[in-house]
Amino acid sequence: MNIYEKLSNIQNELKCNKGQYNKFGGYKYRSCEDILEAVKPLCKKYGAVLVIADKLENIGERYYIKAMAELIDIEEGNASIRNTAYAREEESKKGMDRFTDYWNSKQLC
Repeated sequence: MNIYEKLSNIQNELKCNKGQYNKFGGYKYRSCEDILEAVKPLCKKYGAVLVIADKLENIGERYYIKAMAELIDIEEGNASIRNTAYAREEESKKGMDRFTDYWNSKQLC
């Protein structure tokens, strides 16, 4: 099974409920921890490992979090799929800052 088939199987089998609730905003959401907890058994099942990292970057006058995720095929050590996403704080905050958990969950979904 190649890395793309493994990714497809993991994505199809991954079920992750919105286990967190923001009282201030009145909405449910998935945290990075919720997603990782659900994906770890699937990575083990398909012989893959998910590595995530983040880095603070200044672009123009704003700071962004650069989130990186890489799915590595541990049976074929040189096969991997990478994704990068950026997130920043809202221009005008209307409540609790949702920025930190947002970039994690979007990167992984």
